[in-house]
Amino acid sequence: MATDKGELVLTSVHDEIQDGTRPLTEIVADAIVNAVAQGILKPGQRLIEVDLANQLKVSRVPVREAIKILQAQGIVKAVPNQGVRIALFDSLVVDQIVEARIALEKIAAQHALCVYTKEPRRIEKLNEIVMRMESAAKWLDWAELRKLDLAFHHEFCRASGNEIVLSLWEALARHITIIFGRELENEQNFPLVIAQHQKLIQIFQGTKSNLDDEIQAHITRLVNKTKNKLKPKQVKK
Repeated sequence: MATDKGELVLTSVHDEIQDGTRPLTEIVADAIVNAVAQGILKPGQRLIEVDLANQLKVSRVPVREAIKILQAQGIVKAVPNQGVRIALFDSLVVDQIVEARIALEKIAAQHALCVYTKEPRRIEKLNEIVMRMESAAKWLDWAELRKLDLAFHHEFCRASGNEIVLSLWEALARHITIIFGRELENEQNFPLVIAQHQKLIQIFQGTKSNLDDEIQAHITRLVNKTKNKLKPKQVKK
């Protein structure tokens, strides 16, 4: 991904652009977020609009709009006399995002449990995601696992039927990708990640267990490691 000197290369988004199902601006925004999650872009690092456009082979307009979206979400910051930079995800920010995520997912999970009890066929979407996780494990595809982990949680938030919770969760989704995605890849433990999601499915299917406790444990498992990984490093202006 582009740095001040254009040294790094953005992950290709050509296929998704060709697919045409999502706005180009959103594709570019997610490309930037994924680069932060992968450690390609560092907290505090400057974004150069023209370099990003060249690397992605898009015009500067969707890059400019993507940066505006990420700035509104607090993922990038405009620093006086220093340009636009990736935000510093310090311990306070991580704690606030984790606290919000836990609260939202506890609400969503309880509502989803009621829905899955009444309509058990709807849980097949979660099973399908876990099956795709198992497929990704065979290829050691951590980028795919990160997407599927997010998709799993998005799915039960959607199933909850609580549109306010879903909307708030979606607003946090890119922060979740950054904070948890990098550690999932560094941890290199596909079986554990898959087992955690299988356990949630079992609870949704009626296994006796405390759902709130499981959601909290699921989310907080990586928090301490993540805080250390996201400490800002000295970057060039």
